Amino acid sequence: MLTTLATEIMSTPVITITADKPVSEAARIMLDKNVGSLVVVDESGQFVGLMSESKFLPEETVLPYLRQSVLRILGSELGDPENIEEVIENTRNTLVGDSMRKDAPTVSPDTHLGEIAKLMVEGESHHLPVLLENKPVGMISRHDLLTLFASSD
Repeated sequence: MLTTLATEIMSTPVITITADKPVSEAARIMLDKNVGSLVVVDESGQFVGLMSESKFLPEETVLPYLRQSVLRILGSELGDPENIEEVIENTRNTLVGDSMRKDAPTVSPDTHLGEIAKLMVEGESHHLPVLLENKPVGMISRHDLLTLFASSD
């Protein structure tokens, strides 16, 4: 029987940011650290949310009160997709706390691989923070799962 736990596949150290920082800083940290998400913590290091690179990628959505699609970045409806450069410029100072995912799924260090995979699929998550007493101790990404396929064990 397979018994792979979160502690065996998680990445450490956890890269964190606080909710009061601008998203431009979050983007810079992700690029500098070559990670796809940051765990958002409060001043005492407690988990409060997840800031993922997907929040920076534009998507089109149709608002109920409009008949046209609008561009959405960082969780905000920001106008015409043709104006992406202006949208990016105008949202650089948005706070992480205003654009993070507050309901992000998390796991504990002893969560089994099957549950991790299920959360990633059902929660449409590419990253799962690993928490111990609500403090981040690791991060599991889809990339970490990919390494299991490459393993010779």
